[in-house]
Amino acid sequence: MVSMTKHDERLTRVQQGLWYLTNNEDARKVLRAMIKKMKKVEGSFERIKKWRQEVKFYIPDDPKHDENYWIAAYIIYTNMEKFKDMFDELDNIKQELGKLEDELNELRHKEEKLEERIENLRDELPSLRRNKEDKVVENLLREIDNCEKDLEDVEVTYGEKLRRLSRLEGKRYHHLLPEIIKLAKQLVAS
Repeated sequence: MVSMTKHDERLTRVQQGLWYLTNNEDARKVLRAMIKKMKKVEGSFERIKKWRQEVKFYIPDDPKHDENYWIAAYIIYTNMEKFKDMFDELDNIKQELGKLEDELNELRHKEEKLEERIENLRDELPSLRRNKEDKVVENLLREIDNCEKDLEDVEVTYGEKLRRLSRLEGKRYHHLLPEIIKLAKQLVAS
């Protein structure tokens, strides 16, 4: 009974790993590249056949993906020590991108509020100049000036965060993902 429990735990762990790889957007890009390579590499037909036999045990009854996705995911899963750090970095980048997008949305909202406040204050200014003391007009001009400075700060911060987002996306799509794909293709071809 103990061996059956260990077998079930292993099965669950493998299935979870394969599920992650077949449902992760970035991993699916790697899997598609591997599948193309698998179709091109005739010399490794026996190995692919062996992997196909091994993975059949782990494919769910109602698979969402073609069997080749499961084979490619299995190849990565069984070589995860080579990929773990890269996939972790991809996940970290994805999380940071999500936070940056949230921060950018907050900054856009703050920018809109400041622009609206400045516009309202400027609309108020002509009527005050005719009817009120210089002190009130002076305070209003100072508030407009403070709002404009805050708006400039928000715009600078927005630009910095946007550049950071762009760098992270570049690292993800132009460096890290191609590196993972190259390593994955090597596993199929070797």
